[in-house]
Amino acid sequence: MRFLAVFVFGWLAAVPALAGPWLDPGDSGLRHDIMLLADAGVIRAPVSTWPLAVDALQAAIDPTGIELDAGERGALARVRARLDRESDISKVRFSTHASAAAHPRRARTFQDTPRESAEFGVGVEWTGNRFAARLQGQAVRDPDDNKNWRADGSYLGFVLGNWMIAASTSERYWGPGWQSSMILSNGARPIPSFTVERNHTDAFDSKWLSWIGPWDAAVMWGYLDDDREIDSARVFGVRFDTRPLRGLEVGFSGLGLWCGSGQDCSGDEWFDLVSGSGTTKEYDRLFGFDVRYATKVFGVPMAGYTHLIGEDFGDGSTRLILPNKLLGQFGVETWGVWDNLGSYRVFLEWADTECDFAMMRRVTGDGDGGKPGCAYRNQRYKSGQTYRGLSYAHSLDQDSSVATLGMVLQDVRDHSWFATLAYGNLNRRGANRNTIARNQTRYVEFEVSHGRKIWIGDVRLGLGYEYQDDEVEDNTDQDVRVFAEWRLAY
Repeated sequence: MRFLAVFVFGWLAAVPALAGPWLDPGDSGLRHDIMLLADAGVIRAPVSTWPLAVDALQAAIDPTGIELDAGERGALARVRARLDRESDISKVRFSTHASAAAHPRRARTFQDTPRESAEFGVGVEWTGNRFAARLQGQAVRDPDDNKNWRADGSYLGFVLGNWMIAASTSERYWGPGWQSSMILSNGARPIPSFTVERNHTDAFDSKWLSWIGPWDAAVMWGYLDDDREIDSARVFGVRFDTRPLRGLEVGFSGLGLWCGSGQDCSGDEWFDLVSGSGTTKEYDRLFGFDVRYATKVFGVPMAGYTHLIGEDFGDGSTRLILPNKLLGQFGVETWGVWDNLGSYRVFLEWADTECDFAMMRRVTGDGDGGKPGCAYRNQRYKSGQTYRGLSYAHSLDQDSSVATLGMVLQDVRDHSWFATLAYGNLNRRGANRNTIARNQTRYVEFEVSHGRKIWIGDVRLGLGYEYQDDEVEDNTDQDVRVFAEWRLAY
């Protein structure tokens, strides 16, 4: 309660802001454009906490005095057009979408792809000066979680000061990775949550804190389902990220499970969860940081990023918020313009979701070996960081080591392309409950998708291939994926 009181006081003291919708994760072309502008200094705000507030992005765009290349000029035009469309207040907007897929992808990247073999949905959305609402409904065929009817992507929110408070079933994605996020991704269906998010990302006025630069913050209080080892557990998450320098973005994230059927749901229990007190057996807690730095190397734009997450923190006595049992993600990316083709981004990313993974042990000199079965689970919450049968942390779940080469292309006709090639090992210790692979499995994946606007909405077509070789049961599974999506908003 003390935590909530502090936030309420902050909201009341803040400058009022317009209510505004969000840009949901899942559109790699839009994300590429936004990152181009952020790295060029046109968007002066952190951009790694999705969904992104439309109002915050509009306020952060300032190309004054910046010489833009052809790719950046195209990105600026597309982003401004999208923000203008999304920020049209006091207008009721309707939407509909449909998709069909053969062998739909279970381990998602940042890019939105169909979850089921067929889906049809409708929605209505309204944004005002203080309130915003979106109601969406979907009917799906042959769902893995046996839920044929859904309301994913819905929200009801209102502005208090510079904060948006909402009840939502929106997807969330925290961190710089493209393959997935180490702590909160769109790998599983969105978790029903109460959320608090900053509208504008202006820097502190205080001379002692202004060096932090523009900053963003998000809080979520989610409700998990009743088909778990401990039914109806709660998930509490906090993220803070900032852009202290033009090319530098730093984020801190925490996520933890508590409460649930037969468990203590008191305020003291919640305080122990967020403070790091209590024993590691009582809560399934994740905490860590991510860093992305962009610069030019011999005139070529380059960025490197890392996302390190500890499966737990604190030791029950000192209450030190020090993450341990680390999981790691590392990536590099470059971007530019191909004449007569468009702007591109190429990334190479590797993630290891085994606690105290091998590279970290070499750095620290710890030769005791990793901790299989530890990531995203603990002794009490054995279902761990999953929702509806899939991981909402890294989409490849625990004990996996996978490298991904990817490319985004926004061509001169404003069509988008997204491609990935991944290789590695899933569940390589064969421990616990990896939601993608039951045993140690060799993994190869390739996918390419293309999106464009047509006279009646947006379409995306995709083709992919996935190979899994179960090294315990000595069998292979090969799937060719094909999917088509159509969306219309008016």
